[in-house]
Amino acid sequence: MKIGHHFLALSVALTTLAASAADPEGTPSGTTANVAGGITLGVHANDARTRGLADALVPVWQNDSALIFFNPRVSFNDAGAEELNVGMGWRRLFADDRLVLGANAFYDTRWSRHNNRFDQVGGGLELLSSWFDARVNYYYPDDEYEIIEEHQTVETGTTSATYLGTPYVSGTAILQDQLTTTETTTTTRWWEQYEAALEGFDAEVGCRLPFLSDLATSRIFVGYQSFDNPFGRDLNGLKGRAEVRFGEGLLLDVEVFENETLNHADFFAGIRLRLPFSIGNLISGANPFEGASEHFRPRAQSLAARMGEMVIRDMNIRLNESPFTENPGRGTQTTGQTSGTGTTTIGDVPEPEPEPEPEPEPEEGQET
Repeated sequence: MKIGHHFLALSVALTTLAASAADPEGTPSGTTANVAGGITLGVHANDARTRGLADALVPVWQNDSALIFFNPRVSFNDAGAEELNVGMGWRRLFADDRLVLGANAFYDTRWSRHNNRFDQVGGGLELLSSWFDARVNYYYPDDEYEIIEEHQTVETGTTSATYLGTPYVSGTAILQDQLTTTETTTTTRWWEQYEAALEGFDAEVGCRLPFLSDLATSRIFVGYQSFDNPFGRDLNGLKGRAEVRFGEGLLLDVEVFENETLNHADFFAGIRLRLPFSIGNLISGANPFEGASEHFRPRAQSLAARMGEMVIRDMNIRLNESPFTENPGRGTQTTGQTSGTGTTTIGDVPEPEPEPEPEPEPEEGQET
């Protein structure tokens, strides 16, 4: 099913279904449900492309130090690609609530701009703290190649041979019959261009900047991407990211990439909005986005609140396109033959030599 212009509706529907399964009455006795679910809407762009996303983080179970959540996400770009990600995640406070450790697993489906579908599974680990973050994600796609363009070339070659008969005389001419055969070979070759998903990983480490911490939280990251390329050299490169978070509801960020071939860009800049969402309030007729105004108040973010942050992973299955390659199995070769006959004059029959006149006989009595 394509997700196109209905990506927001699909995200809310998935959130509703998951939240319904996470009835607060199912929370174990004696625990505190302290992480609110939320919906994140984001737009990123550069000078050539725009992409958008909607992400829902839905608590399924939690206590005062741990959280299990359902995480659907949809994304698209203006080149025609669309993607759906469905995942589960776990986060837990450690070291006297000074660290958050997390793990996640996702199933991803992407419809490329050529209308081909690709699937992959992925997993990630994360470490969050007040001053230091680290993440690593691995992506394992299917190994199918899909045709995106094809064309054929036709080549024609000819060879000729002439066979000569035995000369013969006809009248005063010497003639010779000849047979000429012409063989024509037509070769059709098919050339195909493919796209395929790339297996690989990305990782990043970052730290918080000690600037204006009472108004916003700023972090910078440096990372690395490495993906196998079935059509040539592997695609690797450094990446960098910077983010400024105002409260829990507004985040501005920019990413830069060393490998432009892998990312189809050298940078993206964007904005993300996070809104709290309560299915319980929705069912009871109250405001499902209760507390949204608090999310947008400039303030430092607590580590416990970071348990509900959006998972940072690649929002797209990475794809690459091949050069045109010949498919010998589709090629054909046909041969045709034509022949023709003819007669050529190769000379004239020589005229016979005239016979010499006989000498006259001597007369009688004439001395010889």
